[in-house]
Amino acid sequence: MTKKEMTKKRFPTGIEFFDKQTGGLYPGLVILLEEVGAGGREFALSMIFRGAEKYFKASYIALSSSVEEVINDSKLSFPEAPESRLKELEEKVKIISLAEHYFESSIVPYWWISSEKPTLKSLRKKDSNILEELVNVCDAIEDESLVFVDSMSDLVRLTREKISWNDLIDFVKGMRKLCVKRNILTLTTLTRGMLEKGKEEELMDQADGAILFEWEVHKEGVTRWMYIRKLLGVLPVLEKKKISKYSIRIDPSEGFTISQLVRIM
Repeated sequence: MTKKEMTKKRFPTGIEFFDKQTGGLYPGLVILLEEVGAGGREFALSMIFRGAEKYFKASYIALSSSVEEVINDSKLSFPEAPESRLKELEEKVKIISLAEHYFESSIVPYWWISSEKPTLKSLRKKDSNILEELVNVCDAIEDESLVFVDSMSDLVRLTREKISWNDLIDFVKGMRKLCVKRNILTLTTLTRGMLEKGKEEELMDQADGAILFEWEVHKEGVTRWMYIRKLLGVLPVLEKKKISKYSIRIDPSEGFTISQLVRIM
């Protein structure tokens, strides 16, 4: 193994406090396991928002959302950010929608998904595999890029009738190999509680990292917490510094921020 192969690119998260401690995230597949609205998606969006083009190329792969929905949702995630920054984000992030493939052979009409006029070809029901389409898209991603696949939850839903669980696990295994081979960091969100415990653990086991986001309700209000459950190259550093979890908040201008940390005494 050459020195170049041993030295893997790191991806700064844009969270200054976190990056000072860890140096950023290594290439690989990281699952953001979140309770609904607890901050996993905002973590990924903030990382793209702060680092696109400045530190790395970025791609946003939306499985069930259109490009227009992605842009609108991103703007609403940063409602007080300068319009110029949001425009810059649109121009520098490659947004790919697989919504038409995702909803093929479903009850959802074509014109609900696409802004283009339907053609005979587009209206014809197909029998394509969303995983095959996703593989083709991922295969075209540039080396040393950040990729956000939105979301693993969408793929998990399809295992109920359209794709097999083994195929999903094989895809995750293969995606991890692609990331390591080509210095790509892939982030994807998964809603906590969607899967039975055994399958959730199996999925987490395939990834290079698993970051948990959850809510805590207390007398003073509600707090979001981030735990690093598994993260190659980073978790040992945090354990050495005895950091167990981070208290986080979502700023309307800057997005994901860390407000405090909890150490193991």
